[in-house]
Amino acid sequence: MSSFVRVNIYEMALHLIEGVGGVTARNLLIHFGSAENIFKAKKHQLLQLQGIGSKVSQSITENQSQLFEKAEKEIKDAEKNGIQILFFSDEAYPKRLKYIDDAPILLYKKGNTDLNQDKTIAIVGTRQSTQYGKNFIEQLLLELKAYKPIIISGMAYGIDIIAHKESLKNELATVGVLANGLDTMYPSSHQNTAEQMVIHQGSLISEFPLGTRPDAPRFPARNRITAALSDVVIVVESMKKGGAMITAQYANDYNREVFALPGNIGLTTSEGCNHLIKTHQAHLITSAEDIAYIMNWEKISDTPSKKILSLNNLELSESEISVIKYLFEKEEASLDEMCLLLNIPLNQMAVILLNLEMQDFINALPGKRFNLKTKLFIR
Repeated sequence: MSSFVRVNIYEMALHLIEGVGGVTARNLLIHFGSAENIFKAKKHQLLQLQGIGSKVSQSITENQSQLFEKAEKEIKDAEKNGIQILFFSDEAYPKRLKYIDDAPILLYKKGNTDLNQDKTIAIVGTRQSTQYGKNFIEQLLLELKAYKPIIISGMAYGIDIIAHKESLKNELATVGVLANGLDTMYPSSHQNTAEQMVIHQGSLISEFPLGTRPDAPRFPARNRITAALSDVVIVVESMKKGGAMITAQYANDYNREVFALPGNIGLTTSEGCNHLIKTHQAHLITSAEDIAYIMNWEKISDTPSKKILSLNNLELSESEISVIKYLFEKEEASLDEMCLLLNIPLNQMAVILLNLEMQDFINALPGKRFNLKTKLFIR
């Protein structure tokens, strides 16, 4: 298997099982330690887990050869189309996305954008955009050029495609989040823009398998990905109900900063934005300075960087060192999170954490969370 597609057949097969969403898949991975172990589990072992019913356990334990063939074909087709597949534990998988409860365990990506880069902004809005909205995006992205954020949107008509095109014009990497498989472009009229995005350090991403059509229920799912990937979500023009308002709701749920462009009270295309501002669900935005002020993007931190002491002279196992390095990077993490992202089974992780705590390397916090002792840091 090519290193370009960094996913194994078991991981892909888990993703392709109908009825197994992100939450269930993550619970399975935490319990069994790997996708391969999930497929080796007996039906009665699966049924012991909360949220696993007879239908899901049957899907996992029966007709495995057909499922594995389907998974192998999916991996080969992705590679043929120049599509990367990022599993949940992959370092390149977006860190912002990992921390939402229903994050997909697998992401398809076409392009070279570093999705873990600082400063990500989603620009969303109605398909029935006006010149007012277009003018605002043009000016905003001209101003944002100095901050070099990644601009995220959904490749739809109206505000979305304006945001992508203006990003290209201002040499900003832009990411399109799709509600369909990456082997097709919807709408097809945006194919050329999509190609230009990939050429100029942008990307197309989707959680949906190749061949998936952009059916209506998939758009809200796409919107949650857009919100989760972003530090900031800007609603430019929107009716009171619509996809942009769903994205704003997700963004607020994920504790992202939401901004909305105020508009004429007589225009339906501004009803949603005005409502968000009026109900304190969004900051009012008129320029890039509003974002920079809220996000502190103009300020340079004067906090000295911390460095971790060398672990080479400590008698620690490879797994224990992995846990220490992870806690150093994240500062604080939960038991389940570390099991999943470090690919260590729950029972083994419990022993590791107990050993580290007894050696006075980590603190056990409420809610099964842990952090490092300050003695491991130098400044």
